[in-house]
Amino acid sequence: MKLFLYTALALFFHSAVYGSSSAKPIAASTIIETPHFSDLRSYADADTLILLDIDDTLLIPTQTLVSDVWFQYQYKKNKDLPDPLDATLAQWEAIRHLSRMKTVEKDTAKIVSDLQRKTYCIMGLTTQGLALATRTVEQLLDNDIDLIKTAPSQDDIYLMNGRGVLYRHGILFTSGTPKGPALEKLLKAMNYRPKKIVFINDKETHLLDVAESAKKLGIDFTGLRYSYSDERVAHFSPELAEIEFHFSTISHLLTDEEAKSLLEMLHESS
Repeated sequence: MKLFLYTALALFFHSAVYGSSSAKPIAASTIIETPHFSDLRSYADADTLILLDIDDTLLIPTQTLVSDVWFQYQYKKNKDLPDPLDATLAQWEAIRHLSRMKTVEKDTAKIVSDLQRKTYCIMGLTTQGLALATRTVEQLLDNDIDLIKTAPSQDDIYLMNGRGVLYRHGILFTSGTPKGPALEKLLKAMNYRPKKIVFINDKETHLLDVAESAKKLGIDFTGLRYSYSDERVAHFSPELAEIEFHFSTISHLLTDEEAKSLLEMLHESS
């Protein structure tokens, strides 16, 4: 596993800045690239708040449409609209309500359950919008993942953070806002400060964002840059995505196989 060159400090020594005669401990931050969700076991313990990203970390759709990489593609297509983020979220959320989901790896649900049986504190952290909260909880439950079991709070918590931010059923939905500040605000609202945070996410930018907030709170941080989905993301097909977007219906989202067949027919007839 590759260790990213990010700050990894254990202590501040005596400094005139603090006017102290003893060493002042500060938070350690490390980001590690990991190819398998099971690697999470090596970094979790009873003193850790375990943060789980949802899309491309726990769940992926059963077709190309409304995958995380599709969202990024659609966002770029919408860039000339008055509010491209709102427009893309609206499209993504509408289709995501209809989509079936599966775990990224076959043993993902079992690993989460095993950590919960050890009573480790676990919660989800996603940039998904509030309108998708109930559906995402359902899709996780459909895949035997229940993040409320050992979450830091069983209550629903609503916060303002530029946009509305919702903590529900053990998941913090940040509505497209940065994950770090949203988590920081939630932990303060809960009056909860874990000794350590471990966050597994497919995007390094989100890890760095949460690492910065953990540092502000004086919490040690380990980020796991989850690379399992990298190959699938690299092979994203815009053509396939467009076929699924334009030819799917409310009652049936085209599978990748159906979309490929339709695409071949269209090429043959052109």
